[in-house]
Amino acid sequence: MADVDHIRSVYDYYTWANEHVLDAASSLSEAELAKELGASFGSVQGNLRHVFWAQGLWLQRFTGAEAAEVPGATAGIAAIREAYVASEDTLSGFVAAVTEDDLVGVLSYEDTRGNTYERPLWQPLVHLVNHGTHHRAECAMLLTSLGHAPRQLDYIFFELERDGAAPRLT
Repeated sequence: MADVDHIRSVYDYYTWANEHVLDAASSLSEAELAKELGASFGSVQGNLRHVFWAQGLWLQRFTGAEAAEVPGATAGIAAIREAYVASEDTLSGFVAAVTEDDLVGVLSYEDTRGNTYERPLWQPLVHLVNHGTHHRAECAMLLTSLGHAPRQLDYIFFELERDGAAPRLT
């Protein structure tokens, strides 16, 4: 089981890593952003839209709030970043308010296929971070193949930077 400090730490990492991938994607042309390269959601654009769609979906499950609108399929990086920032503010507030009791409390939700599940809250919270890591890794691969490699995104580099180390760019 995860405790509140662990959850907050991995969410700080989640935010840090998302911002770095968005920064790297900002250097792409619109054609590069949308270029189909065979990742789960085809392109950098498709993968980023999916990450933030999933974040909104889980936020809706966690809080009951209406999910933020996901940028359209042809949205540029500015629109994707804007949607992310709005969603991230809500997510950060939720994670900041989570208590130990909340983490072991049961979250009931319905998946996109209509199946109903009940899980202790800490599990879907960890899932969201892990899900983002998976698709950010795909984005990093795609960005690298386009000649715009992002900085190091591993969790340890996040922690080293929090302790004052210089960013590791490659």
